Amino acid sequence: MTAVAGIRGLGLPRTRSRGSASSSEPLLADRGYVQLVRWVFTARLVCLALAAPAVFSSSATTVAAALSLGLLTVSSLVLGRSDALIRILIRHPLLAFLDTATSVALLVSVPVGQPATLTVVCSALLGGLLFPRAVLVLLLVPLVVASLGAPAAFFGAAPTSWTGWLALVAGLPALVIGVCAVGSGVRRSTQAMIQARHEVAEAVAAVGAADERARLARDMHDSVGKSIHGISLGAKALRRLVDSDPVLARDLAGSLAGAADQAAREARALLLTLRAGQHDRPTVDVVTEVLAGWQRETGIPALLSEVAVVDADPEVTRQLAAALGEVLHNVAKHAGASQVLVGLVGSEHEIQLVVSDNGVGFDPAGAPDRERDGHFGLRGLRERASAVRGSVHIDSEVGKGTTVTWTARRQGEGG
Repeated sequence: MTAVAGIRGLGLPRTRSRGSASSSEPLLADRGYVQLVRWVFTARLVCLALAAPAVFSSSATTVAAALSLGLLTVSSLVLGRSDALIRILIRHPLLAFLDTATSVALLVSVPVGQPATLTVVCSALLGGLLFPRAVLVLLLVPLVVASLGAPAAFFGAAPTSWTGWLALVAGLPALVIGVCAVGSGVRRSTQAMIQARHEVAEAVAAVGAADERARLARDMHDSVGKSIHGISLGAKALRRLVDSDPVLARDLAGSLAGAADQAAREARALLLTLRAGQHDRPTVDVVTEVLAGWQRETGIPALLSEVAVVDADPEVTRQLAAALGEVLHNVAKHAGASQVLVGLVGSEHEIQLVVSDNGVGFDPAGAPDRERDGHFGLRGLRERASAVRGSVHIDSEVGKGTTVTWTARRQGEGG
């Protein structure tokens, strides 16, 4: 939930809101959509530039036609250059009504067939791109009426046959309605695409949160969980020894206190790791530190016997260090080994952690049964390797020790 809230906090657009402005403004987050709107304003500016010579050279040109052409030229020029002004236009549909009124004034002030009539097509496309259906209908009706040829179509030059009316209606009015529908379709498709992006971002955040929970569970199992399990076993034994062997009970109580301190230290270390990455140092340094700490705690010699790769991605190093800790814990708990040899080898693209002990060994085929009994160490090794596109191979035989080879890509997810 926190990860998802963080994604929302970054300002991802929401496509379902109240009002025309709130439902259209998020579209401006899509650069392709904004570029298309600006291109349409620029196309209208080109149409106006082509129409200007015909308008101003005609003796029939009125002041209304010249003024309308000038206002549309200015609005097309500034809106085609500014995302902020497009946002203002969306927030205040009244400005769009004024723009539509100016287009209608130009259309009815020039003779039919003038290049200026093409500007109404661009205006209709802009209406479809920028506004929802309720506003769009109010913008479209005057554009369609004006494109019928008013006032000429209603004052002395109206068609006298059905074929003439069909030609009139199927011409510019049909084109205006068609491009308006296209613009509206593009708008809805862009809204759906933005909504899909938002849902994908939420899904990715949810997956990331799940991965983080799984990682935290593995870390707790590898550290605090083991310590608490040991304390629990010791406490059960202490209860039996209090009456039968007070001296041994006193020693066991001291051990339990030390184990409790160790669990507290591991918990603090886990919290520090959650706050900030602790494995941005060279991998070989981290491995050396883990081996030294384990050797001090157990008294079992642990030697870094071979080093061919000294570094990897911090996330790979973190997973590798945790996997090494898990393997060493299993050695101390189950192997009965007197020595551990560790190798850090690999290639340009791969890193391998090889841990060998001279202990009692075991049968790897029995690992599934151990997992069913609640022992998840081997599964944790596999999950850590899988997290960095790696694998785990265990070579062991009863009485002949164990070798664990943990392999990962040196660059983790991005390599």
